[in-house]
Amino acid sequence: MKVYIAGALSSKENANRNPSQVVTDYLNNVHKMCKVAGLLRKHRFSPFVPALDFALGMICGDWNEDMYRGMSNEFLEVCDYMLVISDSWGVQREIALAKELGIPIFYDLTELVRTEER
Repeated sequence: MKVYIAGALSSKENANRNPSQVVTDYLNNVHKMCKVAGLLRKHRFSPFVPALDFALGMICGDWNEDMYRGMSNEFLEVCDYMLVISDSWGVQREIALAKELGIPIFYDLTELVRTEER
């Protein structure tokens, strides 16, 4: 089963913070999403971490925000579940799309795993 992992990438307080801390927080949040993806994989799920598109964008070097978000949304459209690990305005947009598409949304990894075990 394909699982879209939704999570905040930056803090709401970013406007008043030092740029290096903003970058560190972003990378730490990507790390958390990857750790959750690893746990999902151990339970035989196929996780999608939308935050990893930053690596492809860096390699290409010419992506804009719409290109990043568009790719993530296309993956969300084919996922069986969404797992929300933290909240942000971007996550709220992803949740709205998942609801529109009828994709079940989970806020707890254990609940998601239990659902599939039934």
